[in-house]
Amino acid sequence: MTGCLPLSLILTAADDRDNFGCSASVNQLSHAHNALLRAEIDVLRKRFPNSTISYADYWAAHQAVMARPAAYGFTERFKTCCGSGGGDYNFNPVGTCGSPDAGRACRDPGRFVNWDGVHLTESMYRAVANMFFYRGLVQPPIGVPAHGKARWG
Repeated sequence: MTGCLPLSLILTAADDRDNFGCSASVNQLSHAHNALLRAEIDVLRKRFPNSTISYADYWAAHQAVMARPAAYGFTERFKTCCGSGGGDYNFNPVGTCGSPDAGRACRDPGRFVNWDGVHLTESMYRAVANMFFYRGLVQPPIGVPAHGKARWG
């Protein structure tokens, strides 16, 4: 859901929003891309039946967090942890994280979905990875034993 990134939100009109508050047009493009990707993966699976080609549904994972951020420990869906510019997103594309204008990162990055307006926080990547491993958002599923170490091969 690249339409939920602060970069997308500042580059699209305020009336271009979906029910999550994200850029509807950017998310429509992402959704169309993923549909084409899944179709091509199906072609490759038929062409190479002895291979395992996995599809990780990043769209569904990100959507789950955006729908219920508090369930995953997030209080800031759109504001960047490390940025500048203040406002709803704390994002200025010419004063990004690491630049002199950005100042310091937030005190509690675990509450934020977005790190710098383009990348997600470690906590968000952890939430997405957990959905991949434990909630069936990878097809075919990745075998993960109860002790949490992935089983490869």
